[in-house]
Amino acid sequence: MKLDGTFSREIKKVNGDGGREAKFLFLNPTKAAAKSLSTTKVKDVFSDVLRQYGRASVGVCLAATIIEREDRLEYETVQWAREVMKLWTNRPIDTGCVVIQDGLHPTKIEEYARSLIRATSM
Repeated sequence: MKLDGTFSREIKKVNGDGGREAKFLFLNPTKAAAKSLSTTKVKDVFSDVLRQYGRASVGVCLAATIIEREDRLEYETVQWAREVMKLWTNRPIDTGCVVIQDGLHPTKIEEYARSLIRATSM
């Protein structure tokens, strides 16, 4: 799975210089995006959260969530998530803080995230 060049640059850019300030500068809005997506009505709020926090933050939230639920998801979806996480080099040891807690069946993420995954894949 190969990610779109623009999306890859967005994620690499949020890594900053690899310092502590750069880490939290990206981590705080990403945690807020995960919190906003942590609802059973995630399908309804997904596009609004995407507009508010950007593709990089929402993509990282999706990737962390997909990796947590990978045993129930399609191979291509999991590969996309792994590629996203490879690019986020300035991340905390525990990425559970950005996992979406939507309370839905694990496979539902593929439904509401499909458009972003397709738009950021080649």
